[in-house]
Amino acid sequence: MLVLKSAVTKTDMAAAVIIVAAVILYSSFSWGLPLGRYNSPDEAANAFFATRLSRGESLAAPAAELNNQLPAPVVHPRSTVVVQGQLAPASFLGWPLLAGWWGKLFGQASIPYVTPILAALGLLSVYLLIKDLFNRQAALITLILTASLPGFWYYHARSLFHNALFFDLLLISAWLTWQSLRRARPGYYLAAGLAVGLALAVRTSEIFWISASGLLWLGLSWRQIKPRYLPWFGLGMLVGFSPILCTNYAIYGQVLSVGYRAGLKSSIPDLRAATSLLGELILPFGFQPRVILSTGWRYLVELTWWWTAVAGLGLGFLLSRWRQLTLEQKAFSLKGFLACGWLVVLYGSWSFHDNPDPTVITLGTSYVRYWLPLYVFMLWPAGWALAQVWQLNRLAKLGVVGLVGVYVILSAGLVLNDPLEGLIKIRSNIKRFETVSQAVVRATEQDSVIVTGNTDKFFWPERLVISSLGKPEDYSLVRRLVDSGRPVYNFHATWLPKDLRRLNEEQLAPHQLKMEPVIMGFQDFSLYKFLSL
Repeated sequence: MLVLKSAVTKTDMAAAVIIVAAVILYSSFSWGLPLGRYNSPDEAANAFFATRLSRGESLAAPAAELNNQLPAPVVHPRSTVVVQGQLAPASFLGWPLLAGWWGKLFGQASIPYVTPILAALGLLSVYLLIKDLFNRQAALITLILTASLPGFWYYHARSLFHNALFFDLLLISAWLTWQSLRRARPGYYLAAGLAVGLALAVRTSEIFWISASGLLWLGLSWRQIKPRYLPWFGLGMLVGFSPILCTNYAIYGQVLSVGYRAGLKSSIPDLRAATSLLGELILPFGFQPRVILSTGWRYLVELTWWWTAVAGLGLGFLLSRWRQLTLEQKAFSLKGFLACGWLVVLYGSWSFHDNPDPTVITLGTSYVRYWLPLYVFMLWPAGWALAQVWQLNRLAKLGVVGLVGVYVILSAGLVLNDPLEGLIKIRSNIKRFETVSQAVVRATEQDSVIVTGNTDKFFWPERLVISSLGKPEDYSLVRRLVDSGRPVYNFHATWLPKDLRRLNEEQLAPHQLKMEPVIMGFQDFSLYKFLSL
């Protein structure tokens, strides 16, 4: 008994060490980086709005008054929208709300660490859930595979995206739901509902597959449900999600609207807005089998082939042992398979390219974070299978250690050293552009506007920005600003003299504009100024 107890304690302690090490590893990406400077517009916007809230200000900010002088509000960065004179997030509000409250408690400098720290609870939930459903060895191996999973690692390090925090809350809700079925206490029902409500607050678009898979799990476990406690679950969801409804109404004029739908007129009744939103969220990209196959191959096989191999072996083992599974294990498995299938169809039908080169496959592409629940769920059968192998003999143990070690090493290589979007490359980009940003800010007037393209995240909020001049009439807006005495600049990849001359003659001259270089040689970029002819 003492030997068994000691072994169990060592496994749990090993899990705790792994979780703490993972949190430190994820957090280390933000160490030494300039506060408020990020490599994507989503991260920059989330940080901006969360910081406002942490200072006791409203989430939405006053939009640039220049927009009132223009036919369309174009003076704002990407991942934001202008709604009734307010600058608001162009996506779901849950992340900046939660991170803003966190910043109130622990200070603004702690905001980039919200997601890495909450990863501890997500990983702990993985360990506890698999331990309860199978055994400690399976849970420990699954924990290692999950903590070093490239997508999980990458998006907990680049911590200001919605998806990682959403998934941590979802993992917490899964473990609490399991506990509510096992222990039948109202507190677990309340906590599980709260976690689900918070998860949906962070990414409301995931409500349908969460609802479908959750109902399937509970339907297969109906004998364990205590109906008298279900109102506690509903109360928890309401508490977790109601701040989103209130904030949506305050900003967008509708409780069910979000930033990317801010074009809807506030006079549309909420019922019609809800119906429209439902249609957009169920299968917003349709059902595109060819696109699903292409996207699935690229991001579920080609990008991380070692994950595919481990997950495939685990799935084969699970199916071979299906008849031996308990009802609880089968219910959990079917719930996960339904969720994975839905995610593959939902996001796999969406054809887009984050990178200018459509042939590039990187961790930074949105598919990886959208499919994060799929990547993680497909690992626990492998953890169970490897735990069974572990028990065979010493040689089998060495094989398991070797396989897991190779998996971790390959994952680390991709996450850290990918030449296009690895964490080392991202850190280098942020530091490089921070130097450029400071030089540009020094060279431009405080009331100036900079046309930035994809570099808006490096100049805002220190300077007003226009992210792009995508239409010919946009140059008329620039002309209007220049005529009003407003300095307008363009930070752009450096043009050759002949190309700049052609741009001035063919695109700008019809609008009585021209551009002249101000500072040349920010590596591949230069700063230009718009002038009237």
